[in-house]
Amino acid sequence: MANQRKPIGQLLKEKGYITEEYIDFAVREQKATGEKLGEVLVRWGIVTDAEIAYCISEQSGIPFVDLETIFPDPDAFKKVPSRIIQTHHILPFALKDGEIYVAISDPFNNQLISLIERTIPGKVKFFVAAPTVINKFIERYLYFVENPIDKQVEELVERLRLNPNLDFDVEEVLFNLLSLGIYKRATDIHFTPTEKSLQVFLRIDGLLEPLVIFPQSIYRKLINIIKIKSNLDISETRLPQDGRFSFEFLEEKYDLRVSTVRAAFGENVVIRFLPTGAHVQNLAYLGFSEEQASLLREISLKPYGMFLITGPTGSGKTTTLFSCLRLLNLLEKNVLTVEDPIEYKIALIRQTQLNEEIGYTFARAIRTFLRQDPDVILVGEVRDEETASMAVRAALTGHLFLSTLHTNDAVSTIFRLKEMGVSVDLLASTLKGVVAQRLVRKICPNCKERYDPPKELLNYYDLPEDAEYYRGKGCPQCRGKGYVGRTVVAEILYVDEELTKFLAEEHTFREILDTVKSRGFKPLIEDAKRKVLEGITTVEEIRRVVG
Repeated sequence: MANQRKPIGQLLKEKGYITEEYIDFAVREQKATGEKLGEVLVRWGIVTDAEIAYCISEQSGIPFVDLETIFPDPDAFKKVPSRIIQTHHILPFALKDGEIYVAISDPFNNQLISLIERTIPGKVKFFVAAPTVINKFIERYLYFVENPIDKQVEELVERLRLNPNLDFDVEEVLFNLLSLGIYKRATDIHFTPTEKSLQVFLRIDGLLEPLVIFPQSIYRKLINIIKIKSNLDISETRLPQDGRFSFEFLEEKYDLRVSTVRAAFGENVVIRFLPTGAHVQNLAYLGFSEEQASLLREISLKPYGMFLITGPTGSGKTTTLFSCLRLLNLLEKNVLTVEDPIEYKIALIRQTQLNEEIGYTFARAIRTFLRQDPDVILVGEVRDEETASMAVRAALTGHLFLSTLHTNDAVSTIFRLKEMGVSVDLLASTLKGVVAQRLVRKICPNCKERYDPPKELLNYYDLPEDAEYYRGKGCPQCRGKGYVGRTVVAEILYVDEELTKFLAEEHTFREILDTVKSRGFKPLIEDAKRKVLEGITTVEEIRRVVG
């Protein structure tokens, strides 16, 4: 372990996460608040505590682990006395090859490391992780040990089966289901009524997984409490409704977005989890290659024009948008946003919340922002002709406009904007770049093994048969799935001067696609194949997501 320790600001600067200007400004803030420099930068949203931990990892020579992307093994936790875990804020998270993996936040604390090695029987392998994440997992694990919610839910199912008229606390049931969703890192929870039951599913890493099936007798009570909390009309069961409410679990706040729609046997309800304290990650963390990150930097640093991220719902568009904002010098730029909802909070930009009930729409926000001396305008989504028109106006008048759009690929964005009334001339003169992206599951690093994919899939995607391919065998860290976490696969359409001239003329989809390919454009499938060959994901996962 290295003895010389560089200041955290210098480490972050060397990795390219921050600039000297940010350090100087953070030092001034530090003097006013009394915080540590790293705490100021994390609170601002300029860096993440995981990035700080990664820098400390490199300096100490102890490997970094991103606990947010794995499921810690409960059996590893049981190997260490709870008092040691709680007192010293360490997290045993895996058992492998006779070793116990332990996450710590300070690899330079030799006294603590010696204590752990004396306390834990057998070999110990240390990893560096963010202290906030370590503490979060400790709190969650201990909470579920003391409150076996999954067993309580199973017991309720049995009691309702025996007595459909059973009196129970429906708010407690909802709390338990939402808590399980958060514990299992779900992005959504689905309530689906059938003729005789209420099925509850979680969406984890992009796929639905069954959580519990209740007898039908619980259905109306549970759906009504969700609607009441979301300020929805409980008497209206035929028309779709949308609402939201807040939820707090172990001092972590979530904005829950609720949607109802009438199905064959009642109202189907979907709740999306949106953590209010989410951090903006860097582009490499999201899965963009160095070449892609360089292109995104070039587009993001344009003084004016329109930059769009496209893809289906839940493909990480907003996350990529905010990662691109991190490329800017936010001390020199007036960045204004209108979002629905505000998912990432960055102290150095001016963020506003969409409120259509009072007439604060995306289009109206842009109109207002133009009077606020903006440099950059970020809008959650281009949904209609009015928003598209105002976006073009903003891009034409010397501002950088960033937003998302629902299209399948980058080239289709051009035709979608035309459908929204944007003329060819205006489109050519304002569009600077388009990213189309998807999210694919990553192979679990803990149980990764070589295998031979089906030859028909390799042939279909033109992948070499003699290359090395990997998959996850299944282990506690990935809950037996073989995958854990997700990464982005993307295509980037960069509009330079020559392409601007080409787009100013009417062309078919095929003509535009052939032209951009001849100029170096790499379709999304090529990025997906690269991630297969690099052992990041599998060819089966590419088939599932990309097609």
